[in-house]
Amino acid sequence: MPGTIAIPRPRARSARAGRLARPAVLGANADQLRVLADHVGDEMGGDGREHACDLSVGGCRCLGGRIAAAAPARITEIAGHTAGRRRAPAAAPAPRPDAKAGYDPAGKGADGVGRASTALIGREREGAEIERLLESAVEGSSGTLVVRGEAGIGKSALLEHAAEHAAEMLVLRAIGVEAESDLAFAGCHGLVRPILGSLPELPEPQSEALQGALGLGPSTGADRFLIAAALLSLLAAAAEERPVLCLVDDAQWLDAPSAEALVFVARRLRAEPVAILFAARDGEPRRFEAAGLPELVVTGLDDESAAALLADRATEAAAAIRARLLAEAEGNPLALLELPAALSGEQLAGRAPLPEAMPLTPRLRSLFRERIGRLPEPTRAALQIAAADSGGDLPTVLRAAAEIGLPGDALDAAEREGLVRTAGGAIAFRHPLVRSAVHVDATVGQRQRVHAALASVLAGEENTDRRVWHQAMATVSGDEEVAASLEASARRAQLRAGHASAATALERAAELTVDEARRSARLAAAAQAGWDAGQPDRALMLIARVLPSADRDLRSKLLHLRGVIELRCGNKRDAITTLLEGAELSSDPALTLEMLHEAAEAATHTGDLPAAGGFNDSVAGLPTPTRRARFNQLTMAGFGKLFCGDDRSARIAFESALDLAGELDDDPRAQLWASNIAMGGFDPGVGLPYSTRAVALARSQGLLSVLPVALERHALNLFWSGQLDLAYAAAEEGYQLAAGAGHGGWHLATMASVEAVRGREADAREHAAQVLALAHASGEAVLASLGHSALGLLELTIGRPERAADQLLELVADSRPGSNPIVAVINVPEAVEAVVRAGRPVELIAAPLDRYRTLVLDAPTDARRSLLARCEALAGPGPPEEAFSDAAASAGSLPPFQRARGELLHGEWLRRERRRQEARGHLRAALELFRQVGAAPWEERAEAELRATGETARKRDPSTLDELTPQELQIAGLVSQGMTNREVAAQLFLSPRTIDYHLRKVFSKLGIASRTELAREDLLQRNAA
Repeated sequence: MPGTIAIPRPRARSARAGRLARPAVLGANADQLRVLADHVGDEMGGDGREHACDLSVGGCRCLGGRIAAAAPARITEIAGHTAGRRRAPAAAPAPRPDAKAGYDPAGKGADGVGRASTALIGREREGAEIERLLESAVEGSSGTLVVRGEAGIGKSALLEHAAEHAAEMLVLRAIGVEAESDLAFAGCHGLVRPILGSLPELPEPQSEALQGALGLGPSTGADRFLIAAALLSLLAAAAEERPVLCLVDDAQWLDAPSAEALVFVARRLRAEPVAILFAARDGEPRRFEAAGLPELVVTGLDDESAAALLADRATEAAAAIRARLLAEAEGNPLALLELPAALSGEQLAGRAPLPEAMPLTPRLRSLFRERIGRLPEPTRAALQIAAADSGGDLPTVLRAAAEIGLPGDALDAAEREGLVRTAGGAIAFRHPLVRSAVHVDATVGQRQRVHAALASVLAGEENTDRRVWHQAMATVSGDEEVAASLEASARRAQLRAGHASAATALERAAELTVDEARRSARLAAAAQAGWDAGQPDRALMLIARVLPSADRDLRSKLLHLRGVIELRCGNKRDAITTLLEGAELSSDPALTLEMLHEAAEAATHTGDLPAAGGFNDSVAGLPTPTRRARFNQLTMAGFGKLFCGDDRSARIAFESALDLAGELDDDPRAQLWASNIAMGGFDPGVGLPYSTRAVALARSQGLLSVLPVALERHALNLFWSGQLDLAYAAAEEGYQLAAGAGHGGWHLATMASVEAVRGREADAREHAAQVLALAHASGEAVLASLGHSALGLLELTIGRPERAADQLLELVADSRPGSNPIVAVINVPEAVEAVVRAGRPVELIAAPLDRYRTLVLDAPTDARRSLLARCEALAGPGPPEEAFSDAAASAGSLPPFQRARGELLHGEWLRRERRRQEARGHLRAALELFRQVGAAPWEERAEAELRATGETARKRDPSTLDELTPQELQIAGLVSQGMTNREVAAQLFLSPRTIDYHLRKVFSKLGIASRTELAREDLLQRNAA
């Protein structure tokens, strides 16, 4: 079982630190004490191995400095290439297991004499990089490193090097084990077991979610991201007492929920004294995915280092044999250490021939198999049990061995051979390849016998899922009882957000199910769990397996799932076809409505608005037994009318839906659709209250599956309302959450738009290009429209109106394939300005302007009237002065950026009319508003116009809020509302220490010293979300 080891500091600890240390020691196994005794048995013989490290309830009892003295001044770890530089004198006799021995943090033996320290041969650069990471963490700056390389290359050695240099840190460990890779949160449980005493310090939703995930409390069905946020909070709480080092070995075998949670944590650590080191093996079918995290790729040792390591290991080898071994090992440290151990003394001395050379990985596996083959049959059988159990619990392995008639000392020969270590009730393999070799060599019948034995001895509720899984592995033919148990295990895993584990359990349950209908239902459930786990390819494969045999109702549900996957991750046109087929088969009105709703959404994304309108209209006669169902129906009706050009009927349906949304104020998805409805009213930013509510609900309820989409819409609303800093912060946060699932295009579009307004041309073009590429791949016309909108705004900002007109005219033209009416109409004022500034005929914009005019006259608001009047001043038939006056009269409800644009256009027109005095007031107003929102290129344009009137603008105030980064502004806004650091941390899924770090920077930049002063910053309170 993955566990931990706490390395005590040589100074007194608080009572809480002591509580943390005790379970750390109790949770460690022999593999996790390599820093003290790895390979000591190879140097000391059987007695040395036996006493190398003894764990008991009393704590950690190790020989400390005596072990270092008994071995040749080195502690060889799992990849085996740490070595000392000199031999040490003989050791004092090992103490009895009941002796009062403890860990020796100062590196001294009983005589107080310091021992030779360990060193990494040929890994000086990598060791230094890890040491820098630890130093930064101790100083309060978090860091993460993913160490990658092939088996035996020295990844684990580097992790142990980190542990040896972490004297001031609490060291937490987890080891991925292939046999546990489908047990949800097994890796996390092992890692945090020593710090579970800090759970009460977490916010209650996080504490409950993590306890449920780890099997320490009732499963809450919490979102897997809430569990990850709880893990972050738990590590941050532990780091309040003492810097924390997390060492995760064999990360490629971590269960998916644990891997996802740990990567989430690693990406969001910032100002905590926490360092995380992952070691992940290359060349395995399963890869540890950690995109965006720093990596350290470990390759073979250079010739000099390899020779030094071999010389230390094979002191008696002849020169010719060393040369042969060096050539065979190709710099792989494990091969350098293990190959000599496989040779006889005669072979090492060159007096007997060596075996023929083989490719590296097969050779090593063959090597271990040969060593295993020399063991007695009872020992090999006991090793098979240990390999199958993977929990590292020696009593469990011994009970299972007794169950099949093996003697109690069956493992002794394997321990003498150095293939396993046992200590303190734990058993660990010398290297994962040993476990693999044992497993591969076992026959099918032997594996079944082993799993059956383990299932029979695993008692207690805490072992229920492990027991069920061993029962399943021991069963070869249909068994409904075992299948039902697996299905129940899958349900428990789903309540812990362990959807990947649930999918595996359900798939295995289906294999053991005799009844065809029940088997199909379990495969369908496995497909749903696979999708919930973020594994669309796996889900689609399972759907394809079960579709041919599914009855009508199940087929409808499977098509619904496939359609949703295609909608979110694939081609939107394929989604339409699939969802319509599913809706035709469905006998459930609610499911039918949902599928038609999603088909309409897909059609909207592709730009097929007539089809979308038809789907929306088709649900008018369906029953709506709940308020949510009625809300969905009204929403679809409104968009159906909108896409058919009936703006008036659409508005009526939308108003009814928004009235109903007020009764669904605890439903974040309903608030999200309400925001979309408000956007459908064509007023920039009108959907902001709804998206604000959706974000708040998603945060408070821990619905991080909803939060990325809520932030997507919220960022767009913030941008359209002119709150650029907060728009960028929301988009950036949402993208970080969504990018891993491949649907961050809308967030990128908002980021590109903010960058466009601020003249960050390279960033805007890069992000817009990503948006258009994603839109092309998914057939998403709406997303493409947002990308073109950002590019058009960029060209307008940087003074290229001709290019802006090209982009925006295509965007707002009704004839454009895939044109979206909402995006098109909102961009009409931009297109009008671009056409006029480019000096093109206003007739080019006449048709879109006519539709905009009709909309405003049919449903007038101050914002709509102001924008229409501005367009009329530029391109209308009437006198510009009157239109500009009308625009100014109703501009109060416009967001600051749009008000500034109106003032700038009015001032420019007055200056051209040689009315400079009148122009100055408008230009000064535009300048201040542009400064307020941080639109520097527009500010420069207003300054230039003001200078042209003979007036010089006042110097920019350097203490304005635009000095804050988007994240700083976001945090400052929440704090200014009266939230504590802990509350803000829970909202943003960060740690309180990170919030404090950003808040101190905010205070420094704004020249303030208290939260009270921050609350006086009106802009923050007005813009906070």
